[in-house]
Amino acid sequence: MNNCLILLTNYYPFHKGEEYLESEIEYLSANFQQIYIISTMVSNEMKQTRKVPENVTVLPVGIKHSFIGKTKMVFHQFKTIYKDPIKRQMIKEDSKRNILSKMYCYYFESRAMDIYDRVEEMLNEYNFEKYDSVTIYSYWLYITARVAVELKNRYFKSRNPYTISRAHRYDLYEYAAPLKYLPERDYLLKALDAIYPCSQDGVDVLNETYPAYRDKIHVARLGTIYTNVLSNTKNDKLYIVSCSVVRKVKRLDLLIQALVELEKKKIPFLWTHIGGGPEFESIKKLAQKKLSMEHVHFTGFVKNQEVLKWYKENPATVFVNLSSSEGVPVAIMEAMSMGIPVIATDVGGTREIVENGVNGYLLEKNCTVKQIVDCFINFYKGNENVYSAMRDNAVKIWNEKCNAKILYSEFAGHLVKNGQRYISVNKLKEKLI
Repeated sequence: MNNCLILLTNYYPFHKGEEYLESEIEYLSANFQQIYIISTMVSNEMKQTRKVPENVTVLPVGIKHSFIGKTKMVFHQFKTIYKDPIKRQMIKEDSKRNILSKMYCYYFESRAMDIYDRVEEMLNEYNFEKYDSVTIYSYWLYITARVAVELKNRYFKSRNPYTISRAHRYDLYEYAAPLKYLPERDYLLKALDAIYPCSQDGVDVLNETYPAYRDKIHVARLGTIYTNVLSNTKNDKLYIVSCSVVRKVKRLDLLIQALVELEKKKIPFLWTHIGGGPEFESIKKLAQKKLSMEHVHFTGFVKNQEVLKWYKENPATVFVNLSSSEGVPVAIMEAMSMGIPVIATDVGGTREIVENGVNGYLLEKNCTVKQIVDCFINFYKGNENVYSAMRDNAVKIWNEKCNAKILYSEFAGHLVKNGQRYISVNKLKEKLI
């Protein structure tokens, strides 16, 4: 099949983040003759950090992340957007006349149109007429989705490409956004052919808020690769692992409070946190202040493949995620694939892979320190047969719901199938005309 895929990302394969695509791209490349990855948030100074298959062309947009650069971008686009009566009315209705939401929406549209102009210029260097079908895939239901819709409606208008978007967390849950508002939701949902939240919880949230588009919204889970290696553990202490970008939403300060109580109870442990981030130094200082550092290990930022290597080489009793907001945490999936039970908060789609008392413990979002400590004590003093069953169940649930080989093969096949369906529809339209 002579088909091509345009994949819009934030940074991948540059910088860091979007690690899930490191696995998914292999399945996409096996199903599309050519893939064009458009990295929409990459600056000219950034270097590619991850390899891609041979049939993938990488197109970095080359934006400026400085305040001056973003200001110029907004001013450059704002006048054109404001003069467009259709866009002006859409933004007015979308923001419900709230001034802050309105400003946010103008910024969102300006940023998206600036990226679109750059993308259009890059795509002019390639011949897309040679492909039987073009599929546009936005990795986020945010700026990349807006650019995807513009590509569908303008650049590829005559091709009517199948155009879809995934949705994760910050791009999905409006209640978790700073203004409790995300721009152009209705516009994007109407214009896209399909939307794929990574959890059933995400599907339910969109269906509840935008019921008119429920036929377009389907769950498409993220997954991890099976390494065929089970993590080992030891009985001398609790080997506690957490893995995430260090942000406030991850509530590592709450975990530290629980570990303080473990020290008071003289329960031996070693806590390893894998990952860096904007709050890394403040969390590290808090740990130094509250805990004996012989019980703590911070790795800092670690590449995804090195994370898996760490699990193979180090003991791990339990994985912990106390986030206040999530999609479906890939870090939990990775831990489960290696037979590590989980302690996690019931947020986002976490309950879809962590079953209380089966492969770990699922706590309320606003759980107490005592409840967290009790879970740790259960692992430390609990029955070995119960723990062994949790390890087995972790792998079993991972295989049923998080196996990338199954999930990404099905998703890539779905994109190809629907791209072909759109070819048939377009040909029928041509005959009728």
